[in-house]
Amino acid sequence: MTWWLIIGGLIAAALAFSYWDHTRQSRRLGGIFAVIAAQHGGKVKRGGLLVLPQLRLERDGQRFLVTAMASAGAKAKESVPFTFAEVKLPFDTGAKLRIERNPDIVERLVDAVTPGRRSTTGHQGFDEAFRIECKDPALASRLLDPRVRHELLGSELPRLTFRVDARTISVDMDGYATAQVEIEERIRIAALLAAPRAPGP
Repeated sequence: MTWWLIIGGLIAAALAFSYWDHTRQSRRLGGIFAVIAAQHGGKVKRGGLLVLPQLRLERDGQRFLVTAMASAGAKAKESVPFTFAEVKLPFDTGAKLRIERNPDIVERLVDAVTPGRRSTTGHQGFDEAFRIECKDPALASRLLDPRVRHELLGSELPRLTFRVDARTISVDMDGYATAQVEIEERIRIAALLAAPRAPGP
């Protein structure tokens, strides 16, 4: 009986901590989203028991969804968890594209073993800074035009990943946002990638 009481107490404590941590993250993220919404005319959807707040806003005719995934125990007191900006492309790419700055050691080893898995733009500086994965070279070239390459190289986000899947672009960072400007930088990059372009051949 004593062991069951101990186990039950530990489970209850873990659940209580998870709820407290989720509430803390939700409140912090909601505060940052509220400031951005006030500045750009967006709307904030409050978080719930299992979900964190969402920010929806429209800029230059593009609709954005900015949200986060719950993460137990933030690494920094004033940080928010894994956040990303998502926007729809004006055309269907019909393909997938993944670009990543500073990939982790595992992906670097995979690239070394299977070099054909990685794509390039033909621009050495960008190709050295970003890992490109796409089966459609034409799509990569069309989205990663000179302006986009310049802006991505100039971004101050240390780790940066964006994914294109058919009509959806999402920009995320495997880590924690510590300031409003980091979330706004994701929105800016998503808008840049979603800027109207010719569909191509």
